Amino acid sequence: MKKLFSIQKIGDNEKYIKLNLCAETYALQSVYAAGYIYLDKAYILLDRGKNNSIEVYLFPKNGQDPEILGKEFLNELINYGHYFSRVENNATTIKTIMQRVLFTANPKFAEEAEEQEIKELLKELEKDVPLKKSKSRYAATNSKK
Repeated sequence: MKKLFSIQKIGDNEKYIKLNLCAETYALQSVYAAGYIYLDKAYILLDRGKNNSIEVYLFPKNGQDPEILGKEFLNELINYGHYFSRVENNATTIKTIMQRVLFTANPKFAEEAEEQEIKELLKELEKDVPLKKSKSRYAATNSKK
């Protein structure tokens, strides 16, 4: 197992923690979200590391233990990773619910959406059904009889 974090010093008293995160495991979106939560607790520096990793440097503001701060940050990463995966999996459901809320609030939105859906369906049908020239051929052969 590779080392996930290390505590280092700046001068005599100031300590900071460096977290090495695998970019394939932790989405940058989750790192930003967790970092945003920690803006009051620490100064944060993000950097791109070797082998597609994300380096997070946490400099505690209130003399907090850097190791505890780092572990809490990792827990927050899991929290946001779960949140964003749920949002992605439930996107269509969320969209449907929001549409119903808007349509209930203003029926005009529902009419516009229905008209747009009808237009899109007609366009799809036009693409699926090629123009048939056989009707004119059929009419020409029948008129000769």
